[in-house]
Amino acid sequence: MSETATATHDDHHDEAHPTEGQYWVVFVALAVLTAVEVLWYFLPFEGLFEVLPLLIMMVAKFFLVGGFFMHLYFDMKMINGRLFTWAFAGGILLAMAVYFIVFATFEFSF
Repeated sequence: MSETATATHDDHHDEAHPTEGQYWVVFVALAVLTAVEVLWYFLPFEGLFEVLPLLIMMVAKFFLVGGFFMHLYFDMKMINGRLFTWAFAGGILLAMAVYFIVFATFEFSF
């Protein structure tokens, strides 16, 4: 393989992955969101005011992990990237539907 082809392949490979700085930003964001989730549990909210922010933070963390650590954000440029993104988005929608069904089963009121 020629040296030019290798350089081109390496350049494309670098574009398809987050940088070290991006990993650190995502790490800090996930740590902050997790701390807020834990603290939120101890606040005197009930019903919808307790659950809705936790669900929003859960979805945000899901997309951060899926987008950066599973490379979905960077794979969207590829042909099958959108398929993988929609598959994981469908997974979070399914998880939320299951949460709401469980809440309804136990007759939680919002």
